[in-house]
Formats: sequence, C-alpha cells, structure tokens
Amino acid sequence: MSEKFDVVVIGAGLGGLSSAATLAKNGLSVLLLDKHYKPGGYATSFVRGRFEFEVALHALSGLDLDRKRGYMYRMLEELGITKRVEFVKLSTLYKSVYPDFEFVMPAGRENIENVLFDTFPKESEGIKRFLDRISATNAVLTGLQRGGVTKEQIQEHFVKYQDKTLAEVLNADVKDVRARAILSQLTGYFGLPPSKVSYIIAASGLDTYFMYGGAQIRGTSHTLANAFVESITEFGGEVRLSNGAKKILTEEGRVTGVVTEKNEKIQTNYIVSNVNPFALCNLIGLDKMPESFLEKLRSKPIAIATVCVYLGLDVPYTELGLDEFEMFISSSYDFDRLYKMRSLEPTEIGLATYNLAYSEASPPGTTIVVLTTIANGDAWTKLNPAQYFETKTRVGDRILRIAEEKVPGLREHIEVVEVATPITNMRYTGNPEGTILGTPYTPDNILGKRLPQDGPFKGLYLAGAWTQVGGGYQTCLMSGNWAANKILSEFKRK
Repeated sequence: MSEKFDVVVIGAGLGGLSSAATLAKNGLSVLLLDKHYKPGGYATSFVRGRFEFEVALHALSGLDLDRKRGYMYRMLEELGITKRVEFVKLSTLYKSVYPDFEFVMPAGRENIENVLFDTFPKESEGIKRFLDRISATNAVLTGLQRGGVTKEQIQEHFVKYQDKTLAEVLNADVKDVRARAILSQLTGYFGLPPSKVSYIIAASGLDTYFMYGGAQIRGTSHTLANAFVESITEFGGEVRLSNGAKKILTEEGRVTGVVTEKNEKIQTNYIVSNVNPFALCNLIGLDKMPESFLEKLRSKPIAIATVCVYLGLDVPYTELGLDEFEMFISSSYDFDRLYKMRSLEPTEIGLATYNLAYSEASPPGTTIVVLTTIANGDAWTKLNPAQYFETKTRVGDRILRIAEEKVPGLREHIEVVEVATPITNMRYTGNPEGTILGTPYTPDNILGKRLPQDGPFKGLYLAGAWTQVGGGYQTCLMSGNWAANKILSEFKRK
C-alpha cells in the first residue's frame, strides 16, 4: 500500500528546506526527499583532516542582527531556526585590494557614506545619489512583494530601471573608476560584471547588504541545514535522506505522486521541486513536458560556476597579517576585462578567513582560508580526464599565487588543501555546468522573467536558484517560502 502526504518536497537544498518547514509549520503533512546523505545542497560543509570547511557561504544578508528585524531573520525566527543557529555579525563588509589601492568597506549606510566621502571627496554628491537611488529601488521592490507602494514610485524607481545594467546607472552618478569598482565589488556574487548584471537585482542586493551588513553561521551552513531538518521534524514533517525521487507521477495535467529511489510510491496532490529544471523534466518525462516550458529552458543561458581552494593552515591568521574576513584581490579596476578572463586563467579572487568571523572555525592555533574565483562551467565540461586533472592543478596553483602576493608565506603553512571546480559542483549538486546561480541575473532574466514558482503541471511548484528571485542563500530561502505559501493559499481556498 502506498503512503500519502499533502505535499512532497523533492530536494533538500535551501529552497526545499524552507518550503518543507513552512508547510509543516502550517499543519500540512510533508515529506522531504533528497538523494544525498545530508541536507543543504550548497549549504553544507566537508571535513579534511582536522578541519571542517564551509562549502559556499561567505556572508548571509537580510538578517539585521542588531535589531532582529530583517526579512530573512523574521522568516527564520518563524520557522524555529534562530533558536537553533547562532549568527555572527561580520564587523565590516569587505576589503578591496588593487595593485595601487586598498579600501575597507564598513557596514551600515552612515558609515559607508562617511568613509567613501572622505576617500572620494569630489564624488560625494554622485555617491550619495547612487546610494539613495539603490535604497529607493530596493524599497519599491520590497513594497511590490508586500504592498504599499504607489504607481508613481513604481514608475520612478522600478519601471524606469528594469532594463538597465548596474554600470549604466552607477556610471552616470560616479565618475572615479576606483569608486565605481568599490561600489560594484560584490557583483561577483551576482555572477556578472557591472555592464551585464541587472541594476534592479544589484540595487536590491547591495542596499540590503549595505544596510544590514553580513553574517556568518557559527559552525558552518551545515548547521543551518540541520536546523531546518530539526524544525521540519518538530512540526510533524518527515525527512528522508539518501533517497531521492526517481519519478514524478502525473495524470491529466496534474501531479499525483512520486516514486522514490527505494521504489516507494508516495501519493500526493502537491509537489515542490527544488531540483534543477532539467532534472525535473527527466523526473516527469520529456515527452510529457509542455513545449512552452522546454522552450523557456532552452532560451536561457547557464550562469557562472566557481573554483574554490580550501586551505587548512597550521598557524593563526594573525601571523599571516590577515585582518579582514572578506578580501577581494583584483588586478584591475576593469571588471569587464576580468570577467572575460574568468574561464581558465583567473586574475581576481575572493579570500575569506573564517576565523575572523568566529575564532573557533578551526582548531586552536590554526586558520581556515577559502579562495574563490568565478568560472565558466562550460569550459570545464569540455576537458577530457587528463586535461581536467592538469587544469585543476594549474588553476588551483594560480589562485594560490594571486593570494600569496598579498599574504606572503601562505603556501608554507598549508596543512590541508582541497580544490573544487565546476565539475565538483556538478557531481555533488547535479547542476548543469556546476552553476551556483541557475540562470544569469541579466536585465532580461529577473523577477517575473525567471521561472515562476508555479510549475507546468497543476499541483507542481518550483523553488531554488533557477526560479524567482534567483541564486543565493537569501533568495533560495525566499523561493521555497513563496512556493509553500502558494500551496497554503490553495488549501485555504478549499
């Protein structure tokens, strides 16, 4: 006899976890399935030797830890996560390092204005215009979700900019190339240079981060994923790991159930898919998928991936002169040129020192450092096995050499090193080309232009990086919450 649940959630990434927790908290019977033996997707960790490495998280935004009023904090609080996880506020946002210039970006709008105005006095008016502009855009974007904005505000701060790139807006306000670079330093998080990334998305992300600052999770983001599992279980839901979905059952345009990898047949009228949409098509059957859905997938390129070098060092970070949690090392102020070189010859990296977020990130007297650069996943998939091994070694060494220019002696203190490429990402997540963002944040692929939470079958809803709002910790958590709320609305109507 088959089991029956109100909702089956497929994939225990952040979107699936937040969706399952929201549904279970509201009294629905929920089953969460994942093929991996631990939850989280990219929100996880791994152990090498005596070090536990954070896989992906550099900084979690949207919390507003000082007042506990950020959208993300309130959502996590409602789902019982904040009582299980300790968030640590980062003291600054980032340090930008260029060949002839270094700059530390503080947290908080007033602090940011003060230091930028002091550093670039001739640009003060333009910088203030830009900061005011992204703040207004973010307020309207938030208002569109919650209500309370006027047509005039929507026209002035949203419609006017929906086809613009960040560079088009920023460059009109700020002329100094150094100030532009600093203000757009975080575009690596969005996977595109300022000339290609959507202004709307960049404005929302930058303003939220500038206002609230960033946070780390004490104990890595694997702690966050485990906290969600505990909450889901506490609310009466069920989580089955090492047991993904093998098939989604449909009948007359509606989902009817799931067959698991252990050949369990689960009846349900609602499914939340947190797997990538290509995998979703295979679960349902390509012959059953609406052509309009397939065409939408074919029309969208794949977003960037990453190469990460994970280092366990045998000395405390103070001996290496590391003084900021997040440091970006760039060879040029021209992010467009750097982006074009991202394929197999990186010239720009991010360096995160996790012990500067919380001291116990590694054993006493040691340090965990993660070096990251964006990468073209497609280029990596074209390598044969011999080329892949050589390229992985060469790119990892190149990333280390870039880091050593600013952190002399780094290599001498490596106790553990692990290199992860787009192929690593593909193997662990199943994402095509190892992407971390799904599809790119270009102006023609934001908000309603991305895949919606409503799937191509009745009762099927989508969550995760490929959907609205897009890739990233906060956005994926939001997507799962939105998908769950759509299902809850249907149950209320019934």
